[in-house]
Amino acid sequence: MLEFYYTYHQNKFQSKSMQLADELLTILKNEKIKLESTEKENIPKEYRDLLDIDLFNNLNNIYFTIRQNDGENHPLLKKYLPELKQEHKSKFLFADFFSGAGGLSQGLINAGFQPAFVNDNYTDALETYYFNHSLPLNRFFNGDIKNLVEKFSQYKYLFKDVKIIAGGPPCQGFSTANRRNFEVERMTKAKRFIEDERNILYKYFVKLLGLIQPDFFIMENVKGMMRVEKQIEEDIRNETNQEYSFVPLEVDAQNFDIPQSRKRYILIGGKNFMFIKQIEDTIYSLKKEESQYKLADALYGLPKIGTNPIKLNPDYESYIHGYEIRKFKVKQNKFLKEINKGIEIPYLFNHKSRYNNENDLKIFRLLPEGENSLHASIQHLNNYTNRNHIFKDKYYKLKSNEVSKTITSHMKFDCHMYIHPKQARGLSPREAARIQTFPDDYVFRGSLNDWYKQVGNAVPVKLAEVIANEIMKYLK
Repeated sequence: MLEFYYTYHQNKFQSKSMQLADELLTILKNEKIKLESTEKENIPKEYRDLLDIDLFNNLNNIYFTIRQNDGENHPLLKKYLPELKQEHKSKFLFADFFSGAGGLSQGLINAGFQPAFVNDNYTDALETYYFNHSLPLNRFFNGDIKNLVEKFSQYKYLFKDVKIIAGGPPCQGFSTANRRNFEVERMTKAKRFIEDERNILYKYFVKLLGLIQPDFFIMENVKGMMRVEKQIEEDIRNETNQEYSFVPLEVDAQNFDIPQSRKRYILIGGKNFMFIKQIEDTIYSLKKEESQYKLADALYGLPKIGTNPIKLNPDYESYIHGYEIRKFKVKQNKFLKEINKGIEIPYLFNHKSRYNNENDLKIFRLLPEGENSLHASIQHLNNYTNRNHIFKDKYYKLKSNEVSKTITSHMKFDCHMYIHPKQARGLSPREAARIQTFPDDYVFRGSLNDWYKQVGNAVPVKLAEVIANEIMKYLK
């Protein structure tokens, strides 16, 4: 991880490295591995210029200790070793733009694909992606996709043999709440979106399609984007000069055994018309009336926690409200065995709660499952009773025996709309990640609020896997 911080956090390299040292020392202590000393360099000497000598020597000893104790085969310590980051030699390569923490990518990987290139301008999300995958740092582009397009000749060699490009351009311009961004053509009556800065990112994704010319692409967005489906297809054909065939899908995650109601638009494109049609038929044939997995399945086995007792200190950790990394083996049910691919995981990550005031906690305790701010049980505590039409959804307690409501990045502000059905708190980032079908060993980096944002912005891993499996059938 030091190499990531050196590349993208040079102005914070000292503080980031201190945090990393504390993190690794805690893991070594948990594993009962004694810190060893060495005079040999185990981290690059150029780091010495940005670190004080004691910290440099401490990190040098830590990395020496990890390597001396078979760290490359440890389920957690191996994630910190740069030598295990290698370029993939595979016939099934993909590139992921607007990758975020990597939900769409993880689904592709589960289906047998391997990443060749990753882009996002959200550095903490890119750190999460880097930490959880074996792709080397030179295959990442942390920055505006516009700059990538303008400098594409410098990166073109990285896209050799890429079979799929995937991505979810930021969706504010396509939201149903942004009707002013659409207009209706007089002749065709078809809706077209008005150019604004929120839609420009989508345009650059289409430009990359034209530059890379993959066999397939997957584009995910809010379902409101379907209203301009014809324009999207027109834009892609104009940019690629290819007769791509398209499968526009309107899907709800819960119809694919995901414990969440999440309606999305997914556009799949390919150069083979017959196979594209088969993909559409197969995916719709896999739909179920309802998910066999409910919220209770996703919450299974996690230790009970409360809320952070200290206000304005989100970095604080305790047995009361949880830890970023904890040595704890969680029991697994059918759902967890499925998303974890049968792997036993000796650590628990990102299961931590935020601070809430006493009024919120009383509301969390009193509100029945499935009820919101208008319920009689909390009216004496509700500070918004004179504005019920606005604040109906200020609070909502999830139901154990139903799928979760849509996990969103709003959780980074508060979790009042995601109250745990049995405990007086909002969902933890790990619980939200399970609902998004991330495996339990997928570690989210950054701050607590970053974890929530990354999870909320992700494509459910299992949904991406369903689609990727069908494309893999063709390529094989």
